[in-house]
Amino acid sequence: MIAIAVSEEIFIFVCKTESFIMPKAKDPDKAKAIHRAAMMLVIETGFSGLKMADVAKEAGMATGTLYIYYKSKDELINDIYLETKKEIIALLTNPNLVTETFYTAYRNRWFAYFNYCLKNPEKMLFVEQFLYSGYIEESIYNQVEELFKPLNQFLLDGQKNGLVKQLDIEILKAQMEGAIHEIIKMTVKRGKTLDAELKHECFNMAWDSVKQ
Repeated sequence: MIAIAVSEEIFIFVCKTESFIMPKAKDPDKAKAIHRAAMMLVIETGFSGLKMADVAKEAGMATGTLYIYYKSKDELINDIYLETKKEIIALLTNPNLVTETFYTAYRNRWFAYFNYCLKNPEKMLFVEQFLYSGYIEESIYNQVEELFKPLNQFLLDGQKNGLVKQLDIEILKAQMEGAIHEIIKMTVKRGKTLDAELKHECFNMAWDSVKQ
């Protein structure tokens, strides 16, 4: 072992320097602002037209600050997709939505997702566009597939008990999501308001399309 003598002054300087260069904890509010800014810009320009400088400007921060949070556009949009999907699956697997019957559990989940999209159309549109954009990383795709296994099992149980059509699970999910997305897009585009009765009619159409 070789002992190296270090003066107290040098030791203090090194410690202060290391403390100075340690990265600061990321501000969750800034991260949310970045996500929202990117989503709104994607809706306007598409993924190919998205620029980090524009995201920073929209989020009200310097471009250099944005790069502290995300090293690239690809990293940013993949993270937005993953975090939004986590938010959705947490909503749909909420124990409060589970009931004794498959029908009421399906209805609760349908309304939960419908109201989520109605409240957050920018998130709905971002996720819808991103999935088919070609930017999604395989690892992110696989993580999302893993997250949705409980929902897949819920639909499989419905099939097993003769309550849901014997179709591929992905088709059933696409039907549920697709119908909701189109209704929400129509309401946003036309500035329509859906009352409770109309929402229930929308659900009835959705249920009729999947029930056995």
